Amino acid sequence: MKLGIHDGTALNRMSIEYCKMNDIPFVVLNAYATDIIAVAKKERITHFFWHFHHILPEDILMARNVLFSMKKMGIKVYPDFDTSWYFDDKVAEKYILEAIGAPVVPSWPFYHKQDAFDWLKNEARFPLVAKLRRGAGSYNVILLKNYTQARKYCKKMFSEGINPAPKLLADVRTKFVVAKHNRNIFLRLKKFPRFFEYMMNARNYFPKEKGYVYFQEFIPGAVCDYRVVVVGDRAWGSRRDVRKNDFRASGAGQSYEDPNLIPIELVKIAVDCTKKLEAQSMAYDFVIDQQGKPFIVEISYCFGFDGGDGTFFWDKNFEVKYENFVLEQLLISNLLKM
Repeated sequence: MKLGIHDGTALNRMSIEYCKMNDIPFVVLNAYATDIIAVAKKERITHFFWHFHHILPEDILMARNVLFSMKKMGIKVYPDFDTSWYFDDKVAEKYILEAIGAPVVPSWPFYHKQDAFDWLKNEARFPLVAKLRRGAGSYNVILLKNYTQARKYCKKMFSEGINPAPKLLADVRTKFVVAKHNRNIFLRLKKFPRFFEYMMNARNYFPKEKGYVYFQEFIPGAVCDYRVVVVGDRAWGSRRDVRKNDFRASGAGQSYEDPNLIPIELVKIAVDCTKKLEAQSMAYDFVIDQQGKPFIVEISYCFGFDGGDGTFFWDKNFEVKYENFVLEQLLISNLLKM
């Protein structure tokens, strides 16, 4: 057994440190290299780990090409095809969730402007949530209150389009709220130059999203959403309060990791969906309507952990265990079991 880890950011680096501390044989590889496939063969790796990120244009451009090609070589990879082919594509998420019978929030993509206009005029119920395929943290998620606003949005999406990357100083206040909530303001400030570089690259290199529109039903009355994560036979999660004078919760920094705040029904739905997807890891964002019916809004194999390392989880019998854990340990150990 020999593990390869991409020489990348964040969780990739933490995984490297985890393997060093636990004497797991591994080699660091540059997956961006032209000869990455030849190097993987030469190194005789049996497993490959690349936690690729939605904000890096190069990752979105080619990470899955490398991962899926390695899978064809017999190498066990994370994330694999079933885990990541729909990553950072909310329209693709709609189709796959409908395919497995998941309670996805009612959603409507349109690929022709006139079809969108006709639906908005004759069938749509306002307000509507409009989203781009790409993006996280509630960026480029807007509430369309009437037909006039929706038609204007459609015209833009079928002409000049919208850049999916956040503006450089977008949501600065919210970022400081997140930092304050997690008591890491100085760490955030230290990371700002790199974050600024990432945002510049994303703004420059990601193509504009256009040629389609994607609407979701607005779920009124929600004061929070719920994030439930499933990795292997563990699940954990958080409740995230909606921003003040807003309808969005993602990225607001008001996250509470307490199993007593999360309906167990959501955990069971997330575990069931993960099995049907055959996914190695998955985060689910839920909202609950005024009748108590849960809906999945988005999913992602790659996710942030607002509260830091884990302090509790539900086991396969849905019993709560209060135990500290780190994400990289779970991901690496589960990959090596394959």
